[in-house]
Amino acid sequence: YCIWWGASNSRCPDCFREVTDIFCSGVIMVDAGDNFRSPRAYLRDEEASATIEFVLWLPIVLLILLLIVDASMLFMSRSQAIRILQDTNRLYSTGQFTGETLDEKLAKAEAYALSRLQPMSPSATADTSESLNRVVRTVATLETGEISQIGFLGVVIDRRMTVVAEHRVEF
Repeated sequence: YCIWWGASNSRCPDCFREVTDIFCSGVIMVDAGDNFRSPRAYLRDEEASATIEFVLWLPIVLLILLLIVDASMLFMSRSQAIRILQDTNRLYSTGQFTGETLDEKLAKAEAYALSRLQPMSPSATADTSESLNRVVRTVATLETGEISQIGFLGVVIDRRMTVVAEHRVEF
């Protein structure tokens, strides 16, 4: 229906219908013909079809958006973990971790890596080793369920994320 403020015997500027019913001394004019429609008229009416389509598509679009957020968080966390392991290996290879034995140096490197990884994933593990050809290698394992904010990707991907970094020992 149309509500319009104006004089009697005129046309509504919105729907261009001739206004015939006058209420409130001609201040509000209402075309009462559209107020009482049959159920078939409602079924043929397509004015709300965009709203129905929006309601049908909204959950799918939101699910896709949440999957994108989840994947972005996992990729960002992986990049941060790689950077932490590279930093740990660089510090080890330049002699920043001191100790009497090789095992003490490796333990300090692991503790350093864990101290920086555990804010992202509290159950993170790290294993640092030095090979015979003087290459330090750190392997970290993080739980994806602790990293992802929403958890939708946990159904599709592996529960653990493994990150590896290597660096040649310089000292």
